Amino acid sequence: MAFDGTRILFAGKADAASPWQIWEIDVDGGHPRQVTRGATDCTHPLYIPDGRIAYTRATSAGSDIEIADAHGGSAQRLTFAPGRHVTQDVLRDGRILFQSGDELYTIYPDGTGVESLRCDHGPKRSNARQVDSGDVVFSIGMRLARFTPELASQVDIAQPGGETAGPVAEVSPGKWLVSMRKPNSPFGLYLWTQATGNLLPVEVPPDSNALQPVLVRRRVPPRQFPSGLVPSRTTGNLLCLDARASKDPIAEAVAAVQVYARDNAGTRMFLGKQNVAGDGSFYIEVPADRPLQIELVNAAGRTIRAERGWFWMRPSEQRICVGCHVGPERSPENKVPEILLRTIVPEKMLGASQ
Repeated sequence: MAFDGTRILFAGKADAASPWQIWEIDVDGGHPRQVTRGATDCTHPLYIPDGRIAYTRATSAGSDIEIADAHGGSAQRLTFAPGRHVTQDVLRDGRILFQSGDELYTIYPDGTGVESLRCDHGPKRSNARQVDSGDVVFSIGMRLARFTPELASQVDIAQPGGETAGPVAEVSPGKWLVSMRKPNSPFGLYLWTQATGNLLPVEVPPDSNALQPVLVRRRVPPRQFPSGLVPSRTTGNLLCLDARASKDPIAEAVAAVQVYARDNAGTRMFLGKQNVAGDGSFYIEVPADRPLQIELVNAAGRTIRAERGWFWMRPSEQRICVGCHVGPERSPENKVPEILLRTIVPEKMLGASQ
């Protein structure tokens, strides 16, 4: 739904043999306008505050998130790691919420700042949407759960019997439109008052499913994000404040970090190694728009901690992380990292190209 409440985005097919594409139609009706084109499926569209549209495009290896103007202009790719990345919502601070594997992640509309919403490697979460309180509500199995801004852990939602399927649509605080069903029955839309547990049927078709409710109304647009990327650059800089910082304690002393990327054929390749400073900090320059992985090694060169997935950096992106596995709720210590007291020039981790 557009922020002014006048237009709707949806995924549809021109005919049975065509791929799914993104379409836009006025709330008052009329002919739908095709936004995306191509031989692969495009789904899960979202309006961005600057007037563009983010969506999910299927690939041979999964799917990527793209962003384009509403008139079908050239698309910009935002995700550069293997896997299936699926758009979910646009948060009030302007970030795009998306699902990748079992985790929920956030990313800015220029593809920078990708990070896990909670980084706890919990069960599979999907169909996420932010509600007015700032909470993110999502599906887990056939139930709903939430993350709150104040808590770093998942909170269950007491709900009526039956199976639920997100995302929810918030009518007012404590009142949601939600898709629910009894076992072996189709999903229907219900107005659910959480305080009383009351369910009011809204759309309950007898032989088909009603899913993904959206409210047709005006809403305050999220904040716009001013990108500082330089497209002509081919690298990004990453500063880590303490590679030893982790939710799960690292038993051995971290001596260095090793950086890897994937080439165009998907082969994992070594980019370089840097010894960490006394406070655990390191500062490196890495290729942009490439899948990247970091390993922590001890003094003997043995791997003691390694990333499970892949991340990426955009051209000229300057990124700072608190640690290697601390989660976004961790605040950094207010001090200058030791690595920057030695040099303000990052060590190149560019593989053969350096």
